Amino acid sequence: MHYTLAELAQLTATQLVGAGDCQLSELASLRNATKSSVSFVSSTTALVELQTTSAGAIVVVPELIYEIKNGLLSEDPYKTYAELSVLFDIRGIPFAGEIHPSAVIAKTAILAANVSVGPNAVIGEDAIVGMGSIIGPNVTIYPETRIGVDCLIGGNSVIGSDGFGFAKSADGWIKIRQLGGVLIGNNVEIGACCSIDRGALDDTIIEDGVKLDNQVHIAHGCRVGARTAMAGCVALAGSTVIGADVTVGGMTGFTGHLSVCDKVHIGANALVTQSISVPGTYMGGAGGVMKATDWRRNAVWFRQLDSLARRLKLLEKRLPEIG
Repeated sequence: MHYTLAELAQLTATQLVGAGDCQLSELASLRNATKSSVSFVSSTTALVELQTTSAGAIVVVPELIYEIKNGLLSEDPYKTYAELSVLFDIRGIPFAGEIHPSAVIAKTAILAANVSVGPNAVIGEDAIVGMGSIIGPNVTIYPETRIGVDCLIGGNSVIGSDGFGFAKSADGWIKIRQLGGVLIGNNVEIGACCSIDRGALDDTIIEDGVKLDNQVHIAHGCRVGARTAMAGCVALAGSTVIGADVTVGGMTGFTGHLSVCDKVHIGANALVTQSISVPGTYMGGAGGVMKATDWRRNAVWFRQLDSLARRLKLLEKRLPEIG
């Protein structure tokens, strides 16, 4: 796959810098780039590598125009990098373009045009898969699950399995039958080994444009708002409601029956135990999340706890003298 720099500028709606006839055949990091590579700078931490890279062209913000000989000016180099990755992706999305012979598809399931299904995938009764969606290998789509247009379900994920619902009795646990379903919107990407439970009564809902990393768990009756993104190993307990345009760092847990408003960012390794109603950045650990500014101040004190404890003990010993 070869493009001229001028062609890339046109295809990504960016401003050309330097030789438009420069031939480029790959997308590469600054460190490993060659004369035929196009690379990008998305943060100031890469400025040192920018001085030493062998890249034939570099995508930068307009402020760095004088730092490059050939390249593209973009207000958002990382977005442009994403667009370039599509252009230079020779292999395409794995398992796209076919329904593998080993897939098991129920007779009552409905698959729209251009749906792809990978090896050993299972699609249950009355499930619906929208046009252009790709179901990866070993994925299980339980009955009555609805998946929208242009979705990508990663390998070994399970969509629509029973939620964790039991009532305790003197004789042990009584299973609560899960009567809801799973509704997944359009342009949703679900990573490998994710599990999304069907609702106990109301559907579990994943809205348009949601992106889930590998090994994310969405429990029964949850709702995830449009364009929200969650990193690996995030877990939502039952009936959690997440707003739109929310980002969640890896290994973060939600205790359930709470809500998070739109435009919230939650850092990694947090535990959300209460609803969040104000947009912003939140961080925290087992003690729950708090505004990032508060968390950073508390973290400074935490690092001084041992010293403060020693001083407190000395003061306690001196109390008889002072009194």
